[in-house]
Amino acid sequence: MKNLILAFSLLFSSSLFAEEPVSILWHNLAPGAADLPVETNVNLALDGKKVVIPGFIVPLDGKNSGYVKNFLLTPQQGACFHKPPSPPNQLIHVSFDVPIAIPDLEQPMYVTGILNVKSAQAGFAKTGYHLSGIETIPYPVKINTAEEHDHNH
Repeated sequence: MKNLILAFSLLFSSSLFAEEPVSILWHNLAPGAADLPVETNVNLALDGKKVVIPGFIVPLDGKNSGYVKNFLLTPQQGACFHKPPSPPNQLIHVSFDVPIAIPDLEQPMYVTGILNVKSAQAGFAKTGYHLSGIETIPYPVKINTAEEHDHNH
């Protein structure tokens, strides 16, 4: 009887049914023709999905502690407040419940979470998506930085 209970416990364990994230790239966020308005050229099929996407982090917390809870995820290296932002359908506002470590802002990271189509103003940019963060994973290859950015101006 104990073996039967154990078998049923394992069979109905929530970890066995955990949804694997869908791996997406930035072009998946803007599936329509290039001449469509960016506000409407969003991928509604991804709304509510668990996804993983690589990108560069732009902190919105205002602290330079190496830990963030809220940030923009962007396809561009070196994005920051003194440059024009990417279009809204190419920016994701990411929020975590607790601060996460960001070892190097010049390096991309994979971010996993639940993606929602949501137009909002996040810091200095308008975003087309929000991601409720679950985890970050370091990018497996170090990216060469094109130039050093001075963020103290």
